[in-house]
Amino acid sequence: MPKFKVIKEGINESLIASTQAKVEKYIQELFHDYEVAKVENTYSFAFGTVNVNIRIIGWHTDDVLVEVYSYLAENVAVDGKTAEELLRLNASMHFGSFGLTFDRAVIYSYSLAGANLDFNEFMAAVQTVATVADSYDEMFKPSPQTA
Repeated sequence: MPKFKVIKEGINESLIASTQAKVEKYIQELFHDYEVAKVENTYSFAFGTVNVNIRIIGWHTDDVLVEVYSYLAENVAVDGKTAEELLRLNASMHFGSFGLTFDRAVIYSYSLAGANLDFNEFMAAVQTVATVADSYDEMFKPSPQTA
């Protein structure tokens, strides 16, 4: 049996709240108030041609997830070529990954454990998602002829 603690199912509301407070502090350090919108529990900001979202969700009893993600394109024609391209891109990404949602949208996401989140790793996730999403969104948007 490994030495690490077994993950226990459940949601730790107090940890979600403390992580949310930490994330709000970090957001204030990275952005002006007018640059970030908050709707329910999701923060959003524009970067180039994409919007980047940040949310905190329950993971298990001892940790939460901080998800940083961006939708790159919607209504993507999901074929073998698209799937292969996403897999090849994921193989070259150091952090985060591309994905397809159930409704044929391409996303780029990067998740962090929130219990011991520090500013540097949060900033790296935000910078990575913003830069990668803005760099690759045009690759997956349908051309005007196919839209």
